[in-house]
Amino acid sequence: MALRATAYGRHIPAMVTTVDRPEAEDHRPETLLLMAESRTTGQLLGAARLIHNGHVPLKLEQAFGVQGLFQSRFVAEAGRLTVLGIPESRMATLALVKAMYEICFHAGIELAAITARRPMDRVYLAMQFDDVLNGRKIPYPPVGHLPHGLYTMPIREADIRWRRAACPLYPFMAGTFHPDIDVDYGLVQQRFTDTPAHEATAVTGMRLSAPAAVRSIVSA
Repeated sequence: MALRATAYGRHIPAMVTTVDRPEAEDHRPETLLLMAESRTTGQLLGAARLIHNGHVPLKLEQAFGVQGLFQSRFVAEAGRLTVLGIPESRMATLALVKAMYEICFHAGIELAAITARRPMDRVYLAMQFDDVLNGRKIPYPPVGHLPHGLYTMPIREADIRWRRAACPLYPFMAGTFHPDIDVDYGLVQQRFTDTPAHEATAVTGMRLSAPAAVRSIVSA
């Protein structure tokens, strides 16, 4: 929670007191929490949250008026993606995004959804996400009512979309085995299929080395 408070405090100071403690979604049985740590220091570099609509509609459905789009579809929302503002955290962001994609793929998620404001919206458009609101931004309560867009990716189409668009991140996302990204698929099975009624725990144990070393792995 301290990481969230630090990250959101840089851009949305009013949210610090909101995100400095666990939220209700963090404790839901259909929630997965992801964390990325530095391999060299053990410092927490980044975190994210995945939650699906298998039991309760996602909050963004009503906020963005997309209930029909998600009806009868297995959808996962990627949220609270936060990283420290240091050079090493860039690899943490990429590792978290890759881990979420792999989790969604293996768990049979049909559609991944994420909200973003400028300039992060450009990142998801470059990754071939669909812009559900066609450029519009809507105030979104979970992030201080700041205007956000809604972006979705059909998980089974992601690979071909990235290849067709020659997406620069494709080699990392789909063509590289990264041993530091350690996903507990037993926990994924529980949370996204069996969903036992107990609190969320971390699903990943990513320990990232210095950026130069990680780049050498990516380019291998």
